[in-house]
Amino acid sequence: MDLEMISARTVWFGTVVFSVAAAAGAAIAAGEMPYTAAGTAFPGLAQAICYTVLRVLAMMAGAVTLGALAYTVCCTATTGRGRVGVDGYAGLRVVERAATAWAVAAVVLVPVTAADIGGSTTVALLRDGTLVPLLEASDKPKAWVVVALFATAVVLIARLSLSWLGAATALLFATIGILPPVLVGNAGEGPGHDHATGAVVLWQPALSVCCGLLWCAGAHLRRGGAHRNTVIRRTRLLTGACLSVATLTGGLLIALLVPPDQLLTTGYGRLVLGSAAFGGLAAVLVWQAGRRRARAAALFTVAGAAALVAVAGAATAGVRPAPAFEQRRFTAHEAFIGFDIVDPPTAWRLLTFWRFDIVLGTAALAGIVLYAVGVVRLRRRGDTWSARRTLSWILGCLSLLVATSSGIGAYGYAMFSLHMITHMALNMVVPVLLILGAPMTLLLRAVPAAGRGELRGLREGLLEVVHSRLSAVLAHPGFSIPVFVVTLYGLYFTSLFEELIGYHWGHVLMNVHFLIVGYLFYWAVIGIDPGPRRLPHLGRLGMLFAIMPFHAFFGVVVMSSTSVIGDRFYTNLQLSWGIDLLADQHAGGGIAWVAGEVPVLIVVGALLTQWVTQDRRTAVRTDRKDDTYGDSDLEAYNAMLAELARSRG
Repeated sequence: MDLEMISARTVWFGTVVFSVAAAAGAAIAAGEMPYTAAGTAFPGLAQAICYTVLRVLAMMAGAVTLGALAYTVCCTATTGRGRVGVDGYAGLRVVERAATAWAVAAVVLVPVTAADIGGSTTVALLRDGTLVPLLEASDKPKAWVVVALFATAVVLIARLSLSWLGAATALLFATIGILPPVLVGNAGEGPGHDHATGAVVLWQPALSVCCGLLWCAGAHLRRGGAHRNTVIRRTRLLTGACLSVATLTGGLLIALLVPPDQLLTTGYGRLVLGSAAFGGLAAVLVWQAGRRRARAAALFTVAGAAALVAVAGAATAGVRPAPAFEQRRFTAHEAFIGFDIVDPPTAWRLLTFWRFDIVLGTAALAGIVLYAVGVVRLRRRGDTWSARRTLSWILGCLSLLVATSSGIGAYGYAMFSLHMITHMALNMVVPVLLILGAPMTLLLRAVPAAGRGELRGLREGLLEVVHSRLSAVLAHPGFSIPVFVVTLYGLYFTSLFEELIGYHWGHVLMNVHFLIVGYLFYWAVIGIDPGPRRLPHLGRLGMLFAIMPFHAFFGVVVMSSTSVIGDRFYTNLQLSWGIDLLADQHAGGGIAWVAGEVPVLIVVGALLTQWVTQDRRTAVRTDRKDDTYGDSDLEAYNAMLAELARSRG
């Protein structure tokens, strides 16, 4: 049948019905097996079907929300005041409806998931009043609480804001909101869960974004929206990149969660293969859309439906324990950090024992490659670019890689002292080197500006972000200094650190937070890139000296503390070489104290250099003006003296 003859609504309605039916069938076929494997009571077939179907619907709604926001941000025109146009408004209406369904499903899934874990029905759970204890005992219902909050925020933004920047903010919220259910699932458990968690952080958004993006792009073409060829090109580029990421990370997840001999013999394996097949179908259809542009609308629609089925299949598989975990005993190290650490840390061990960080390690390597592409593009155009900036950026990316993926990062999961080295590097060393590389300036010079009447590109989007009110708030000393200080005291002197270090996603979250907070602070102090209006150099120097006492005091407090930070986690980890936890913590405090001083010296040097350079440029401009128009200040002073002399005479 010709794809053009199939109604788009029919395709998507059929996709949802097929996915729900397949999910219900998978729940019926599995029966009590997933609950027996997980060691929980079987709540009944009706409850199992309800939980599986609701999870599938929630993940599908989240995927459509995410993709529709990507379409609104990347494939629609804006007005002169930064508001979305007609096509962007259509995308936001899809977002509003899909995110509402997502939020409602997430709210319902909180008690349903708790009942499923407790081996009870939802009705019995609510009647007996055992919801709160189950919420406290399990992370999976809590994950849906987080999803509901982010989905609600997306609904409000889509409803109340018509700006491009609002849509970009909602895109960030949706990307975060789609992750919690998969982070507390199979990817966050058992051996290798550090790699699996990092892989799923990239895989879930990469696959999900294709669904709503392709649906909205198909609708755009069917209604005769503006910039048809640009929308086709950008949709193919975005989906191609996302499906490539999903393929690489999905392959890693399969290798970690499903033994090769169980891909065809288990229901979990068949679900995974089916999802991969539909993802491959989506990729083929998107590729065909570039060759047959007249049929691109129908091809995009069917490709989006195929991607949505892939999301549904993955959501169904996420309900079951992974085959790799069946009948296998884990060591304490594998259960808590994903891999065994047998030997004590030595200098050689820290250099040679690498555990690649899928999220930040990949970001470091990608940063080097993309920066090099930008520099090469400038050189080919005949423009120059500072070698010192290039060196600074590369050193920053390499420092990020070493801090998170070498033995320092690996042992940092198990030892407070080495965790503190990672913290100091990400918070104070890496941001300084990256900022001095001026990445935004390079991007603005390397990427061409959009022509008159064309869709805004990456360059225009970046300029709107860095000159927005949000950037002004983030770079303001009243925000960046308190956040920088609270990161130290609020994390380590409350129960928050204990709560986060038990999960790999907690480690990733802390590392990303350290990096972002450090970047925001030092961007306000020594930033080269364009941005909101900054303080004078003397004020920036004052910002720098303002945080030094807080940092030093933190190190002293940790060094003199008599209670172990993260005591429960480090005790349960059972390191074989008998580490003294309090002594290790005191060493971490010393590292925090000493390591905080060296980067400050680098920053002071950079700031003073920038100050002197600006004064020289100002002097040169003034001299050039005086040579051309005369020294107006001197002439005004001489005129004043002459007037005084006449008045006295």
